[in-house]
Amino acid sequence: MSTGGLMALIIIAVMLAVSLKNKNPEISSIISLGLCLCIIAICVERMKIIVFRIKNIAINVDIDKSYILILIKLIGIAYICEFAAGISKDAGYGAVASQIELMGKLTMLMVSLPVLSQVIDIIISLMR
Repeated sequence: MSTGGLMALIIIAVMLAVSLKNKNPEISSIISLGLCLCIIAICVERMKIIVFRIKNIAINVDIDKSYILILIKLIGIAYICEFAAGISKDAGYGAVASQIELMGKLTMLMVSLPVLSQVIDIIISLMR
């Protein structure tokens, strides 16, 4: 399905969830969560294509595979944390959403430390 068609279905589902929010908040929450899960499934499918293309670029450019793996992990962490924070904000838990975002940033920093260490080693070797 095209992006336009998907956006139309998403808007219809959001309007349905909003209209049911006052009358039946449980159903509204279920619609919202189901919609989010469907969107995540679509994103995962598109991410497979992106990962495949990144791998092809890495093969053709002869980049160390560990850097590509780190890049893919960083993208995944960013999307997962954004999704969880968005769900938390919608549920009215803004403080939890902020903590999820902080945890995501720290996790991304932790995952990228090997690259940072490598860059620092290169800079030190160039200065000698």
